Amino acid sequence: MLDSIYLPKLNNLSPTMESTLLKIMEEAGELSRAVLKFLPYEQMTQKEIAESPVAAQFLSEVAGELLDVAQTCVTMIFVMEDRPEFSGTEPEQLIELHLKKLEIKGYHFDHERSYRITNAGNFKYMALPRLQLEQVTLLTTVCKIQEELGELTQYLGKHSGASGERCALPDQEIASGCAQEMLDIAQCCFTMMYILAERYGVNIHKLIDQHVGKLKRKGYCA
Repeated sequence: MLDSIYLPKLNNLSPTMESTLLKIMEEAGELSRAVLKFLPYEQMTQKEIAESPVAAQFLSEVAGELLDVAQTCVTMIFVMEDRPEFSGTEPEQLIELHLKKLEIKGYHFDHERSYRITNAGNFKYMALPRLQLEQVTLLTTVCKIQEELGELTQYLGKHSGASGERCALPDQEIASGCAQEMLDIAQCCFTMMYILAERYGVNIHKLIDQHVGKLKRKGYCA
């Protein structure tokens, strides 16, 4: 069984909720494109993909885009922790609420593992579980991400009264709702990453090392 997937806090980025929404939409679009390219090879075995440079490259692109979508969500959740306008939105509490919601919905996952925030030097890392779901595919994952993205957009639009709606919620409730939706999006990505590791032998640890290296080269973190 693969060890927990962790994604770091990006200390040198200061996104807003609105810029995060746009970034998630951008990354989700790139994920959809990568998935469409890989679909013709989805039924191949791990051995067959390893022997096909094209299939292996497309699979790597899918995994990379999943990490980018999840990273965008995780980054904003960490940023919310540090800003006074989001006071009361603590990542640790959000993860607890998230896990309880998963249990209520009947999703099975390994309760023996630790799903929390880990501090390591200048970094913070967030880990989420691998949900035991049947018949999950890349297409259903992309559709689920779009569903959660729509709900995030509702909080920033309809529920905030951005267009004059009378059902506007209090700011704290909007912030908490946005954070929960971003966790849901990240959860979709984490679960699919675990599945890719099990189904196709994707080396997640190597991929994450490459992902963090890319973030450092871009100056997003030290």
